[in-house]
Amino acid sequence: MTLLQHHELQPFWDLAGAQVKIKAFEIALSKSLFDLLLSPSTVEEVAYHESFASSLNAKNTEIWLDLLWSMGCLEKTVEEKAQYSTSEMAKRYLVKSSLLDCSQAITFRFQTLKGFADQFEQMLDWSDQDRGVDPSPNMAPLWANAAKAQIFQEQRSVMVPALNKIIDLVISITDGLLCAESDLEKMHFLDLGGGPGLASLALAKRFPDATGVVFDFPETVEVAGDNILAAGVQSRVSVQSGDLNITQPEGVFDLIWCSSVLHFLDNADATIARIARLLKPNGILLILHAEQTFEKNHCARVLPFYLPMVMKGNYLPRQGEIPEMLNHHGINLIMTEEIVCFPMAPVWLHFGRKLV
Repeated sequence: MTLLQHHELQPFWDLAGAQVKIKAFEIALSKSLFDLLLSPSTVEEVAYHESFASSLNAKNTEIWLDLLWSMGCLEKTVEEKAQYSTSEMAKRYLVKSSLLDCSQAITFRFQTLKGFADQFEQMLDWSDQDRGVDPSPNMAPLWANAAKAQIFQEQRSVMVPALNKIIDLVISITDGLLCAESDLEKMHFLDLGGGPGLASLALAKRFPDATGVVFDFPETVEVAGDNILAAGVQSRVSVQSGDLNITQPEGVFDLIWCSSVLHFLDNADATIARIARLLKPNGILLILHAEQTFEKNHCARVLPFYLPMVMKGNYLPRQGEIPEMLNHHGINLIMTEEIVCFPMAPVWLHFGRKLV
């Protein structure tokens, strides 16, 4: 080791420091700091701002702001009396007035993962009988509430831009031979487990002659239905409801978008068999899923987010399982691609086409 190399213990020290970063960030959101600093301000102007219930300690405020600056949330001038302002990234994703605001979604992730961490050791002691027993078995209302806020924000800010890039990728990588733009213009698509339905709205916007269906729990498709009405595409996009473990959507489809659904189902293979039956001959399946691979750095990015679900008995496929199931049920795998610009952790995109 040279003096210019990090010590091999540095990753663990970084973990300790991350707790301070999280708290600094949470306080910034609770005090609407990023909204406040849309107008550049000095330390004193922040510390004594009238919107706070009480004044802050100016010296401690300065180091707090410097930490947020180091995290990329703020910009800082180099003048003698420095001014701080919201960074371009924070303007896009952390300001309440932004159309891409993701602050509730990030806070939700902090809270849920902290809740898991508090139970981690207890879950290690679970017997096999305990595994898979969810203390909140009726997830449908919780999922519907999430669809109104944090999942809505993540779909709008992160997933929809990724979806548009995926459509571009699918069209370009097949060189128009298997999936020309014209193939999709009048398609009938299914957004399976679609939550607030923003993937459907993105497809409907991109392909004005396409029609589609959002399928999810009854409580959740009410949220999607409101979003469809607000977008004015109710004549082309509808909703169907049910539990995919026991029911399936009606109809057949030219394209199915299935993002992170298999985690929550009893039998992934049976689900893919049902999905295959919902596709028309030559129909397109775009299935995205986090997976456990054989590569250490990839697991380091995936497991912190999906370990809680796996410990409760949910499904995290190992690399190669989904392509094997697709092939078994008559879906020809055309492309597999890692997608890193997705909420929380990278996923694998499997693009397949139903054999005639």
